[in-house]
Amino acid sequence: MFDSGADVIERDDFCSLAPIGWLHHKMQDSFFLVVGTGSCQGFLQTALGVMIFAQPRFGTAVLDEDDLAGRDVLTALLPVAQAVVAEHAPKAIFLGSTCTPEILKMNVAGCAPAIERETGVRVYPARMDGFDASYTEGEDHVLLAMVERSPTGNDANLVILGCLSPIEEAEIRLECRAMGLPVPSFLPDESALNLPPIGEKTVIAPVHPYLYQTCAYAARERGARIPPMVFPYGPDGARAFYETLAAAFGKSVSYEERERGAWASCEREVEALRGRSIAFCSDALLELSMARTLRAAGAHVPFVATPKVYKKFHALESQRLAGVDVLEAPDRFAVFARLMSEHPDLVVANLNIANALEGMGFNVKWSTELTFQPIRGFSGAQALFAMFASAVRRHDALARGRASVGSEVNPIDLNFFRPERHRVPERIA
Repeated sequence: MFDSGADVIERDDFCSLAPIGWLHHKMQDSFFLVVGTGSCQGFLQTALGVMIFAQPRFGTAVLDEDDLAGRDVLTALLPVAQAVVAEHAPKAIFLGSTCTPEILKMNVAGCAPAIERETGVRVYPARMDGFDASYTEGEDHVLLAMVERSPTGNDANLVILGCLSPIEEAEIRLECRAMGLPVPSFLPDESALNLPPIGEKTVIAPVHPYLYQTCAYAARERGARIPPMVFPYGPDGARAFYETLAAAFGKSVSYEERERGAWASCEREVEALRGRSIAFCSDALLELSMARTLRAAGAHVPFVATPKVYKKFHALESQRLAGVDVLEAPDRFAVFARLMSEHPDLVVANLNIANALEGMGFNVKWSTELTFQPIRGFSGAQALFAMFASAVRRHDALARGRASVGSEVNPIDLNFFRPERHRVPERIA
């Protein structure tokens, strides 16, 4: 058994700038201006996959040495913001503060009112640093900035919180109409200026498990109601989500038959997962929801390693995972040891450790794929299971190919990844 090295805690978090990838596609009248270093610039240029002939609606105001030495932040940012407005003509700018400004206590958010006043364009300040538990919480900060600017309303209304694809939104609209609920507003909408009213009669339904801070603010500052949710992943999650929405408006509906039909339509994908062992050691805060619906599909989930569990916000998801070990912010090497003991058929892992796990002989699926696909609701259930089923089928095909030619997988030496192996020796006087 590999020693977990409990004295060294290794976290594996992806960058919180990643949500720009889906948010800038959603709000096409916006521009994301990131205040950061050359590393932030490199991430935006590479990880988000901008084509050479495309004109992206995000960019980096790179911090130079004089900026870090205490130069007035507004003096540095205003010309950049003015250039963005002149070239892109956005209706809103999201001003993102990254790790370096946060560490140096640079008041990037404080520049937003002056930039808005000088440019005439709405400016939302949002943290996009790496100090959150998960990279997906970058979307949480963006939506929080928007809710803070939303008008106060006195009418009963429904706000669906979280970035969705058009087909996912269309399903929610149709279901709300069928249940006789208020026409839902979506945050974010296609325009960054479309902000729904939020007040004491507002019901907010988050569709992602990583939107805790926005929900907490809306409940605390506006008195909005956020019913305890099972998030709409998989047929079981979609059923629970819609029945909860109906109950929030005093209606009683049953989606039992609809859930049964959704499982039947996913049978080809579910068949490939039934009886398989799938473990999670990823970083998207979707782990509880994914594990819950995969277990409902008949898969075995030996354990779930996730960066953070919000005990109240994730309470219903946790209840449906009774009997599954949930490891919150675990040490990397403790997870490796657990995987070597369990040896699941599939490991859902973050990019930092995915290659290492492949080298150890595990079948790995990147967790980042879960955040870029329309996999919510009944309409997204088949795509959700297909992502996992394709990974299992691929591994099975490779195993058959190796068996036919008599080749074997040779796992790498796990000790290579121990921090002490890479320590610089002390200088000898």
